[in-house]
Amino acid sequence: MGIRDFIQLLKEHQERLQRGPELSASEREEILGEAETMVGMADAAIKELGSVLNNRRINLPEEHAIRFAQDIFLYLRDEEEKVKETLRDPTPKNAAEA
Repeated sequence: MGIRDFIQLLKEHQERLQRGPELSASEREEILGEAETMVGMADAAIKELGSVLNNRRINLPEEHAIRFAQDIFLYLRDEEEKVKETLRDPTPKNAAEA
């Protein structure tokens, strides 16, 4: 899965979550499984990029590029974690307002 595929699947998850209670149990399980896989992939990418920073002699532009990539994966992981959180607790955050 490439970064574009990852972003597209994240968008699909977010769009499907907007349907809320209309999601079937099997859809919820499917999205949750995909989200868990994606979070694992992002974590692995973040770890590998950190390894490059820590173990190799790189020049400043390369370091900036690697840190930028890490930031992207951190953001994507956090967004997919939100998907997982919503699937595990489908109640609205502001129950008093709902």
